[in-house]
Amino acid sequence: MVDRYDVVVAGGGPAGLIAAKTAAAQGGKVLLLELQAQIGGQIQSANWAPSELLTPNLKDAVVSDVKEVRFHSSRHRLIARGNFGSIIDRGVFDKLLANEAIAGGAEIIVGCPVKELLIGGEAVRGVRIEAGGWREDIECEVVIDATGARGEWSGLMLKKAMGMDWNAEKLIVSNEYLMANAEDDQAVDIFFNSYFSPQGNAWIYPLGRSLALAGIRGVRIHPDIALDEFMGRMKIPRLEKASPIAAYRAQLPFRSDPVTYGNGIIAVGSSAGQVYPLSGHGLKYAMECGEIAGRVAVDAITEGDVTKKGLEEYERRWRSKFGVELKIGQLLCEGLKISPDKKINLLFDLADELKLQDAIVKIFTGAELKPSISKLFEHAGVRKIFGREIYEKIIAMCE
Repeated sequence: MVDRYDVVVAGGGPAGLIAAKTAAAQGGKVLLLELQAQIGGQIQSANWAPSELLTPNLKDAVVSDVKEVRFHSSRHRLIARGNFGSIIDRGVFDKLLANEAIAGGAEIIVGCPVKELLIGGEAVRGVRIEAGGWREDIECEVVIDATGARGEWSGLMLKKAMGMDWNAEKLIVSNEYLMANAEDDQAVDIFFNSYFSPQGNAWIYPLGRSLALAGIRGVRIHPDIALDEFMGRMKIPRLEKASPIAAYRAQLPFRSDPVTYGNGIIAVGSSAGQVYPLSGHGLKYAMECGEIAGRVAVDAITEGDVTKKGLEEYERRWRSKFGVELKIGQLLCEGLKISPDKKINLLFDLADELKLQDAIVKIFTGAELKPSISKLFEHAGVRKIFGREIYEKIIAMCE
């Protein structure tokens, strides 16, 4: 390990790995530090990924293509069929990304928790890593915070550079079980029930080989109890003979931070709140914003300005690409906040009647969002469900 790097990336998930790969490809001397003992370790066993993210090098991580999505409410089941991306094995996926980053020139060290930022004057100058009785300071020009939003050492920029912490009221918590001996049903099931998952949802993803991922997310819930109660009460046929063999807890912010960059530091992925609020999906934002972060970091170093002014291009680029999309997701959540079960039932009734199943899937996942929103809100019944104020704000953003 050299004494000084151009870029240090804290966190070895997709956001950090893509940032490291991109910065190295731009000629930067890059070090990525991962808290866990392996890349793709005890994180999450699977993600629902958009097709456009799955380059040929990453397709070995695909465990199932999503051809059918079943949405469940308290009185309705809405079925959509089409090409809706793939379920990926995150352990494999992250390791493939790490392979690309290392091949491109980045260094990766695992088992290295970043516990502090090195600050000189008013700027971040590097990181401090600690493990057991060992401590080391690593200096760099730019730190990219990809530490996520869960756990003591997450949200590095928010906690250590801004002196803040996650607002519990703006966090959504989740738990997932890897289920063995599940029925080999290749559909994705999404459940809306405000009793089990207030302001969230539950899901079942097919993983093949008689495995499935069952999860739940919501606000102000105990995720373990909520998932156990959901599975116990719902009596889901595909899981009737299945048992959990692994559990994965997480938390995600509802919305992006007001500022995702500072003097010598950039935040990316869920560390920056780059998560689609309606579904909690964040892989697309993590990877694409990670690429933007890597490019901007090296450009700023090349130009000799890693101050907040020199890094503000990161904020401008990612918000230009995804800011409206994330804001629409927030507004959709707000529109469903009061009487959510009643509104979801009405929405599914209308979607079934008007053949809008495809639009519902795309709005839920944030795919092709603007045209899908415009198609859905053509109908007066849908506008009534969300209310005039929410409708007008969303449509104005789609123009």
